[in-house]
Amino acid sequence: MENILHHIHEGHSQVIAELNAAFTVYGASRSEFSDSFSKEIAERFLAGSIDFDIADCAMNALSAWTPLEDFPSYSWAVYQAFDEGEYLHPGQVIGSNEHVYTRPLLRKAMSDFHPRAFS
Repeated sequence: MENILHHIHEGHSQVIAELNAAFTVYGASRSEFSDSFSKEIAERFLAGSIDFDIADCAMNALSAWTPLEDFPSYSWAVYQAFDEGEYLHPGQVIGSNEHVYTRPLLRKAMSDFHPRAFS
């Protein structure tokens, strides 16, 4: 995970190679890996240990790496939470995206899909 986030932060094109390497080590299905990766990104973002741009890029990279048929519902919910924070909605105050959209949607996804981990 750290290598992936480092490459995202540095803007390297090695992110897909790092996802492949992490997937190989993980040793489960692509869907299970994607779910675990999404959960880690959501938890780190909500805890404040990674910022919006890094988390958003991580989820965009995951969505490019994971075939749509293997993208689990939880990963899709996390992806959409960050996607909603990428642009201004009508009438929205500049700079409020992550507080108005991303954080509440992530909390809902965590509550819906991982209630024990979220409580």
